[in-house]
Amino acid sequence: MDAGTEIVEQNLVEFFRLIARVRPSGDVAELEGVSIASAGIQFHMFNAAFFSRPVAQNRGDLEARIVEADRRLGGAGRRWAFWACEERLAKGIGRKEQDLFARRGLHFAYRHPGMILERLPAESREQAALEIRRVVDRQARLSFSHINSVAFRIPFEWCLALYDIEGLWQGDFQGWVGYHNGEPVSTAATLVSAGAAGLYAVATLPEHRRKGYAEALVRYSVARVEETHGIQQSILQATQEGAPLYRRLGYRTVTHFSVFST
Repeated sequence: MDAGTEIVEQNLVEFFRLIARVRPSGDVAELEGVSIASAGIQFHMFNAAFFSRPVAQNRGDLEARIVEADRRLGGAGRRWAFWACEERLAKGIGRKEQDLFARRGLHFAYRHPGMILERLPAESREQAALEIRRVVDRQARLSFSHINSVAFRIPFEWCLALYDIEGLWQGDFQGWVGYHNGEPVSTAATLVSAGAAGLYAVATLPEHRRKGYAEALVRYSVARVEETHGIQQSILQATQEGAPLYRRLGYRTVTHFSVFST
């Protein structure tokens, strides 16, 4: 696994660990070949397991890790997800691997490209006019949750459980809300870890898309990290809708995460 892939994966896992650490229901643990970072919330994608080292080519190793994670996260009707970095498996995720996940009730949900960029290029066009404010109070957390709920079609209560925690927005994790004519329309957050600015929750309300707001938030967020930490490198996991923007900005795909959920 190359250095870029390691940075992307380490930053992502640390993001999940942070989400877990700031709440009483959280569970962070290192098991045999598996890292657990579970928030213990209804939004089951954040009750997660990851590979902590490469998986041997034999089916038994992969199956043992899935079972190990299920013992920790499953049971009593609890839902959870396995975020499988494909570079951890010699042959990637194929039908046989998907069948092993399915035996434990884990079915393929989606596949995210993990992307990295050494430095954002200079702006090639006039930036969108946004007032950008840091998430520092509950009203901002509510706006952040609302925008992500609508943009990603997630129940608002799930987003509240994820983001409406004061202790989350401290230290090396910072969030931003962009306002147009006083209305909150776009969000982004960054986590400094593994020598990179991890971009998360980049979202824009549907009626305000294609106006350059997401790019403005990405540029602003990464610039703040460079100011405070001297870090220019940034990483992210793209959605299908967001990937064209990131490719245009110069991000390159270095890995994929196949996500399996109960």
